[in-house]
Amino acid sequence: MATQTRALLDTNSSNAYSALITELVAQQAQENLRNRLVHAMPGNYTSGRFAKGSNEIRYARYPDLTPLGVSDTLTEAGAPAEYDLTVTTESFIPKQYGKVLKISDLAQLDSPHDLIAIASERLARAATESMDNIIRDVINQGTNVMYAGDATARANVGTGGNDNLVGLTIKKAVAKLKAANVPTFADGFYRAIIHPGVEFDLLTDTSSNGFLEATKYTKSLDLLNGEIGAYAGVRFLVSPNAKVFTGAGGGSADVFSTFLFGPDAYIVGDSQTLQSYFVAPGGDHSDPIAQIATLGFKMRFGAILRGEGTTGEFDGSNTSTGQPRYLRIESTATAL
Repeated sequence: MATQTRALLDTNSSNAYSALITELVAQQAQENLRNRLVHAMPGNYTSGRFAKGSNEIRYARYPDLTPLGVSDTLTEAGAPAEYDLTVTTESFIPKQYGKVLKISDLAQLDSPHDLIAIASERLARAATESMDNIIRDVINQGTNVMYAGDATARANVGTGGNDNLVGLTIKKAVAKLKAANVPTFADGFYRAIIHPGVEFDLLTDTSSNGFLEATKYTKSLDLLNGEIGAYAGVRFLVSPNAKVFTGAGGGSADVFSTFLFGPDAYIVGDSQTLQSYFVAPGGDHSDPIAQIATLGFKMRFGAILRGEGTTGEFDGSNTSTGQPRYLRIESTATAL
């Protein structure tokens, strides 16, 4: 039997190559976060800070001061009342996640493609989409909800005729946020994450006249991930990963979430940033004859909604309180 002199997987097990692969995964993950994902997109959330010596992610919030009323006048030569600047600390306990891929020497030898490169790209995508999924599920557990059409609860969305999202519903939701004194982002807009099916309904609804496509913006705005345009003071971000409550509506209809929010609506933090790993064939004692290469990632992070108390996946010591800065609209959507 001839001796195998070709390097398995067209690589070697050197530390330099392992570092190259792990760096490649990390770069691809960052690229996905910057350019593809919506819920996990930096700028949509506020970053929490890991408190060393604990297992918590913490975020300090400074409540507004109570404004003066007409009768709160000063007295002559009298000092005004003094008030303390208060701070509220919101916290939650992150969780660890990870995934490992294995590639055999025979799979690589028989493949016309570079399986390590393909696996690196797929792993980076899985890592960032996992982050997006987890954040999406957390922020859609909140209780600040309104329903499209005539629906009054998720269970009857779809039973009252047309419960698709329309422009008038968006205008009403914006009015609710303004009435609750929820600020806009620095650009003067709220943001909304919507599903492609909801996008179709919104763009074909006659009451949505005035929808401005992103390609026609006259104001200088950096386009956000998935952005399609603006309407009624809201910039719309489309994602196929937008939350769908499958079969939860009337007659088992799917219920689609439109997550409308201002700044500081949800907090994301990690105690272990995304880390990637590569072990070349024969890189440890469990693979004595160099048959398996492994790639993987792990991370420890979580998220909470502002103003939702102990609800959510990461409840631990979550003490999040205060006025919610979001509104979730639940609707049906045209089947695509």
